[in-house]
Amino acid sequence: MLYDLYEATIEQVGLGGFAMYPLLLTCLAMWVLIFKKIIDMRAYTKGSKSAADCISSIGKPDFSCSFWQRQLMDGYVAEQTTSENLNRNIVNSLSIRQKAFIDKHTSTIAVLAGIAPLLGLLGTVMGMISTFEVISMYGTGNARALAGGISEALITTETGLIIAVPGLFFVSFLSRQANEVYTKIQRFCILLLDVPLKK
Repeated sequence: MLYDLYEATIEQVGLGGFAMYPLLLTCLAMWVLIFKKIIDMRAYTKGSKSAADCISSIGKPDFSCSFWQRQLMDGYVAEQTTSENLNRNIVNSLSIRQKAFIDKHTSTIAVLAGIAPLLGLLGTVMGMISTFEVISMYGTGNARALAGGISEALITTETGLIIAVPGLFFVSFLSRQANEVYTKIQRFCILLLDVPLKK
């Protein structure tokens, strides 16, 4: 079963021509980043506690919370001053750093998903060019040669779309997940400002 699937895939790659190789590299890179992003976000949000529990437990060594909550609390406690305005700027800076992390790789995945149909279109053009070359050399009498160019054009278009559709779905899913986490971060930062000021 797996061997048949492998053989069919190799055959498709061969029929698709040169454009299949950048398409496969794009697909591989996109899925590696998708899985990395999902794993990172799970690790980032694992063990999340309510904001009240976290803030009331600042300084307690046995308290566990999520990675982002620990980073925000540790960063704020380390940099907190006696100035409310400066503390607000510190909290904003900490939340921006967290946003940079949760948005990491999402735009790259979107670019790779957007490139795939264009590479498929490139394969389509290359397939049509080879078809016209066959027509110019043999006329329309060589059906086998004509079918080779047309199949190359269609296979690359199909492959580009197969790569792009799930890629764009995951971009939407990961962006929505990142926005939800960032909303929690902003609420958490507002509550951090209520921590008693250093004297």
